[in-house]
Amino acid sequence: MAFQRPQPPFLYPAVPFTGEIQGGLEDGLQITVNGCVHPSASRFAVNLQSGFSENDIAFHFNPRFQEGGYVVCNTKQKGNWGVEERKMHMPFQKGAPFELCILVQSSHFQVTVNGSFFVQYAHRVPFSSVNAISVAGCVQLFYITFKPPGFGSANFAPVTPVVMPTAQSVPGQMFPNPGIPPMLYPNPTYPMPFFTSIPGGLYPSKSIIVTGTVLPSAQQCGSCVRATASRWPWMASTCLSTTTA
Repeated sequence: MAFQRPQPPFLYPAVPFTGEIQGGLEDGLQITVNGCVHPSASRFAVNLQSGFSENDIAFHFNPRFQEGGYVVCNTKQKGNWGVEERKMHMPFQKGAPFELCILVQSSHFQVTVNGSFFVQYAHRVPFSSVNAISVAGCVQLFYITFKPPGFGSANFAPVTPVVMPTAQSVPGQMFPNPGIPPMLYPNPTYPMPFFTSIPGGLYPSKSIIVTGTVLPSAQQCGSCVRATASRWPWMASTCLSTTTA
């Protein structure tokens, strides 16, 4: 059986955002959207749709903070909205991070927010028509990941927002900031051993997160950090090596 990787994540995409879902939706696919609601948010939306236009949206998930807060779910076909389904409960908080998971099942989408079941939305159009995801509104995105059915763990994604100090910020300030952006690697695979620099160097509370997949034939793997001479203060290099049979 061939070893297959899940789709690589979208990391820190700017909002509004639209991205391709490689291969479209399938029964058992889990999509995770991780981000933070703006403190002054009025609403935001996550759409599973056909193509990069908004004429055909199989699943429209739309939290609204007016009137005490509620969530609208709907479907748009050929530019026309269907009947809204409203959940009169708001699982998101202004100014707070969130994790939204959408699980594709044969008859419906199952939605969990911050680990708790929130809503189930029956398919109004075949989910096979979906090949893109879009996010709009008052949110900052950290990542969007895709976990195929039967795949053991989430794929190639950071667990927390990147935090980096700069001359314009203080330790612990959350991205974005105007000084040093996070180091992102959109390519899902890299030759081993892999080397890269760490902008800003190391400092107390900084986290280095290495995610990936251990190959079936792997014997051992490891990583290390070492200091090097560079124009960046406290520059370091990381290496990740994998030995296979």
